[in-house]
Amino acid sequence: MNYTTEMSKIKKGQLQPVYLFLGKEDFFIEEAKQLLLRTVVDEADKDLNVGIFNMDGTLLDRALEDAESLPFFGERRLVIIENPLFLTAEKPKNGLEHDLGWLESYLENPAPSTVLAIFAPYEKLDSRKKIAKLLTKKAVTVDVSPLAEKEARKFLGDMIKNEGYQMNRDALELFYERIENQLSRGMRELPKLFLSGFEDKKITKQMVIDLIPRNLEQNIFELVTQVLNKNTCLAIQIYRDLLLQKEEPIKVNAILLGQFRLLLQVKLLSKNGYQQTDITKVLKVHPYRVKLAFQQVRHLSEKVLADAFQGLVETEYNMKTGQGLKEIQFELFLIRYANAMPKQ
Repeated sequence: MNYTTEMSKIKKGQLQPVYLFLGKEDFFIEEAKQLLLRTVVDEADKDLNVGIFNMDGTLLDRALEDAESLPFFGERRLVIIENPLFLTAEKPKNGLEHDLGWLESYLENPAPSTVLAIFAPYEKLDSRKKIAKLLTKKAVTVDVSPLAEKEARKFLGDMIKNEGYQMNRDALELFYERIENQLSRGMRELPKLFLSGFEDKKITKQMVIDLIPRNLEQNIFELVTQVLNKNTCLAIQIYRDLLLQKEEPIKVNAILLGQFRLLLQVKLLSKNGYQQTDITKVLKVHPYRVKLAFQQVRHLSEKVLADAFQGLVETEYNMKTGQGLKEIQFELFLIRYANAMPKQ
């Protein structure tokens, strides 16, 4: 069911006895939980009439026992079940044996004074399982899957406009780049930008640079870019900044190795006629990473990428076998390959 539509119904008090929130978008998941907590049970009754049960360490029995209990001094009870791995094909690691027969009975006859909300942070359920089939039939299923890049950008852009702020195209594009077009991260970072631009309601590119940090992979992406552009000094500066941030040289090298592997794979697949969407499916990586890789390899030769990849393999070996200081090994790689690569 459409997320916005169902959230609107809940706000109006049009509640259903059982909800299934299926998907991995953290922002939607948290927003839905908070809305249920505000709407289903009065603030004064929350301590008595709200139960939150994580199936990673709690038996399903406890949640169902709570769901079947009458509310204390209130009209309704809210029971939230988190991480119901028993709905998927994955095997639980905690060794807990959940009473799925009890849940089946409850779904056939849910308590009229209880709202049971099951949050399944998965892409899909195991449709072969009886309990999964019954749940999707009896519950109101709400899609909380991550938005596609275009939809996430629109959602965040509308949020900025609705709050009365202005961002020019450069600032907005950098913002999307820094958050990797991820709705959850964007919603976490926006309050800092709103506060910074509060006086004139304008958010500048410099504000984004100053307030929205690059994650490790983005720093690695920038490091790759500077190596390929033969900007050795800047590449070493970025690397040393990573060390100051307590990143381990072996970890940095491993991520860089993975990035060059991706670049080489994208180069070879694109050479054989694969488009971005096809490569995303074949390599099973985020579409945004493939998009960036496409931009980087467009004017690079296979030999440049293969040589850099092999150099990183050798660097990793030297680091792990103690052949010189780890930090120096990495810098030697940067200097050697940046100088060896022809200007692109």
